[in-house]
Amino acid sequence: MDDSARAYIAGFLDGDGSIMLQIKPRQDTRYGFRLYATLCFYQDSAHEDGLRWICEQLECGYIAQRNDGMSELRINGYGSVERVLLEIQGYIRFKNLQAQYMLDALAILRRKPTAEQFLRACQFADEISKANYKSRKKRSALTVEEHLKANGLLSP
Repeated sequence: MDDSARAYIAGFLDGDGSIMLQIKPRQDTRYGFRLYATLCFYQDSAHEDGLRWICEQLECGYIAQRNDGMSELRINGYGSVERVLLEIQGYIRFKNLQAQYMLDALAILRRKPTAEQFLRACQFADEISKANYKSRKKRSALTVEEHLKANGLLSP
């Protein structure tokens, strides 16, 4: 991918995209929660070809059509999200903070984190949500912290 493509994709993410790190309960995990890393690009379904081009350039993700006439290019997973952010990081202008928080969280999550480290990654998820334009966050690092303490996984 050339520099102009990287710059275009970063600009698209800045304007019509999201960087999300969601905290979701998951009983079959070590700490009772899982963090889901996602990059999302939004576009009117009539102009979905632009999303297909981005998907081809990045060699990852999938396109989903919503019920409101919009389409989304979603990139999920620690490895894919990290790779894309590192690829376009130098061109991101408005979502630099969210990108850095995501990369910091992924650095923790890509190894086997302790309870304290996992909680720190959840705190990065909170920071990403605060920095985003609109967030419907259901769970926070505080929720995770309370759970970890209640289950003896973190010191009170």
